[in-house]
Amino acid sequence: MITKDQRLDTILELLSHEGKVQIHDLVRRFKVTDMTIRRDFDCLVEKGKIVRTHGGAVLAEQEDAQGTLKLEPPYVTRMAEQASSKQAIAQTASRMIQPKQFVFLDSGTTTFSLAKSVSQDIPCTFITNGVNLAATLLTHQCPSVIIIGGEVDLNTWSSRGTLAEAQINNFHADIAFLACNAISPDGNVMIGNLTELGLKQKIMSVSDKIYLLADSSKFDSHSLTTYASVRDFDGIITDSAIPEKIQAHIKKLGGNLILAETAVGITK
Repeated sequence: MITKDQRLDTILELLSHEGKVQIHDLVRRFKVTDMTIRRDFDCLVEKGKIVRTHGGAVLAEQEDAQGTLKLEPPYVTRMAEQASSKQAIAQTASRMIQPKQFVFLDSGTTTFSLAKSVSQDIPCTFITNGVNLAATLLTHQCPSVIIIGGEVDLNTWSSRGTLAEAQINNFHADIAFLACNAISPDGNVMIGNLTELGLKQKIMSVSDKIYLLADSSKFDSHSLTTYASVRDFDGIITDSAIPEKIQAHIKKLGGNLILAETAVGITK
């Protein structure tokens, strides 16, 4: 009988050749229950190897003809990646928030850093779909916090879906801070989850000022789907490790980079 480790290795091998796997196919292949396969998926998700899809899974990172295709590794894994860069980006973004503003914070690890960085006593109203962001903001002295409800996803610790999108339509934000998984060489701002596509676009439609928080590792790569272009944001806040060649290219595409260390924008 095949062991669990052998199943996990086989699942990863299938993913490397076929791009995705379905639970019902693996059940037939290994002659086990669907709960066994789901537990195998849980193990691979915890290791940052795969991302769940409807009825199956894909690799957390894949290579395509255009370069690295970035999906969504587990939240805890993402938190540890580029931690110092995210903190610098968050501190720069926090200085843009003014008293009495309505502020939308997208879910994400860099926006979570921003939630921790905002002034403890700034009198603002924060709107977020991030469960952990809301909990963090509630520990501050003055902020009023509104959390968007809907289907909650453990991989992102956030609400999403049609219910969440419908609620966002009822709000207005003076300033919004959004996240992404990748920024392609063509200037496409991309995410690794289709269910967040409409939500991010709704946030942009109800906000006066829109900023993208993206550390330098996100540039010149791809993810699953595009939700915006670099030129759709008032600024893209990133860390100073971004190569000058990429800085110049983003500017050429109409993007406005703001380097976290200097907080000096490279204007359109």
